[in-house]
Amino acid sequence: MAVAMYPWLVLGGSMFGVLFLSYVVYHYFADPQESYVLATVAVVLSLTVSILCTLLIPVDIYVISEGSIKSESLHLTISQDLVRNAYLALFASLLFLAFIVVPHAYFYGEERGSGDFDMKADRRSCWGAFRHTSLFVAFVLFLMVVGLNFRPGHTASLDKAWVSQEEASRWVSDLFDSQHGGLNAVSFSIACLTLLGVGGWVFYTAYGMAAMPFAWLRGKQSASEQRMGLEKSIASIREKYRTIQARYPSREDGSPDLSRMKAVDRKELNRLQRDYKSMVQRNYKLQEYEEKAGMVIPRLLQFLVPFRWAIGVTMMSISLLVVVSLLLTLIDRLVHSDCGWSCGYTLKERRIYNPADEIFLYLSHVFPLDFMVMGIIVLYIWIASVFGIVCLGIRFLCFNVYQLRTRKSMPQALLVLCNVMSYILLALCMALLTIAPNYTAFGSQTVKNADGTPGRCSLDRRDSMSPCRVSVISAFFTRIAVAMPVFSVAYFFANWAFICVFTLVFAHCLFHHQRQPYLEEVAECEEEELCLLSFS
Repeated sequence: MAVAMYPWLVLGGSMFGVLFLSYVVYHYFADPQESYVLATVAVVLSLTVSILCTLLIPVDIYVISEGSIKSESLHLTISQDLVRNAYLALFASLLFLAFIVVPHAYFYGEERGSGDFDMKADRRSCWGAFRHTSLFVAFVLFLMVVGLNFRPGHTASLDKAWVSQEEASRWVSDLFDSQHGGLNAVSFSIACLTLLGVGGWVFYTAYGMAAMPFAWLRGKQSASEQRMGLEKSIASIREKYRTIQARYPSREDGSPDLSRMKAVDRKELNRLQRDYKSMVQRNYKLQEYEEKAGMVIPRLLQFLVPFRWAIGVTMMSISLLVVVSLLLTLIDRLVHSDCGWSCGYTLKERRIYNPADEIFLYLSHVFPLDFMVMGIIVLYIWIASVFGIVCLGIRFLCFNVYQLRTRKSMPQALLVLCNVMSYILLALCMALLTIAPNYTAFGSQTVKNADGTPGRCSLDRRDSMSPCRVSVISAFFTRIAVAMPVFSVAYFFANWAFICVFTLVFAHCLFHHQRQPYLEEVAECEEEELCLLSFS
């Protein structure tokens, strides 16, 4: 009984952990004075659903490898049909959250502004948000209409629908994809969202996976360490300022008489004033961060500091495993794909050794080990993507739109973050088919070769006589690749761009040995907030 319940406890614990993680991320970055309930719910649900889309893959693999998961105590059987319905529900929920809930929460925050509002004002804000959200609703409806007509598998002609009532019913049934429960009907929409996600996958995720291990290995200055250095620099600037000021007579109010100064000394005083103001601003912000050191995440990070070498090496190993496996499969597809451009470099059978694929195939025999390892890798890539977004900022066409700061970020910035992360995790679902192609397609299934020895399943060996079954996620993206190869070609070259960005950032971090400061730059502060900066 305990053994039978163990996988269910892992699944339930994982779902609760994902929900809690999403809330902690929002709470860590959001400004408590600007936060509102709708933004919290939208961010937590969006991040949770996007992560669950990825964590459903090991369950999908287990079902095709070992058969349906049955629980007599829970009276539940997880079959491939149920997994397909779960994907459909998650993908549909992701579309609903990305194009309706998150935009509505964003525009509601823009309409409400800041301060206390009465019920009538909140109603106006809600109605204004609905008006702006209608554009996103129209866009997702357009995607659904296009997806219904041009999805893979839609073959019925509209002309035949007018012949008889039976033909009309058949056309409607085929249009709405009733045979497959609607999974193929959302394929075009999900393919478009995944195409948006590859941009974040290429830049944010590649940067985070390359830079984050080095940040842990080399460490980062603590707030107190950086403050000590700043205070020494501030004292040095004050001394230089007074030295120059002592050379010339002062006015009656004690300020330096700039009219009697040399041009060189005036320029030097202006430079010292600018440097002084910048350093005091940083010192002021560092004091704020030290006051927030009692929060959960800073305390956790402080607790992990003694283990930073072990954590950094583990992160580096996962990054290199993912990138090397991705590179080997890309080379395999480029060299051995029979159809090339026409099918998006789809590969029927893996011919080059893939380390990640072999590890997952070995672990898939003992569920939920592969689920746990997959969860660790997905969580790591998720954290690396957030790390990349925090370091680079949320950008649009190289313009910095939002910068995430601890307890200082607007809820609207976090709503944009959760949409970006949702798209990135969809791109990760696609990338996992390249990182571990055999595992994600067939799991641990085997077939007998001509000489009687066991062999691996592949698309080449999947026929009416073969017992091999394809996973739902692999069939989903393979059908997109065959029917709409433009998406698959874009994904293929996006993964090459990911390799290039990762290599460049990795090389930069490898040869750039400077220790990263705790706080690199701060926004301009008001003079009153800095207590009227002066050299006195």
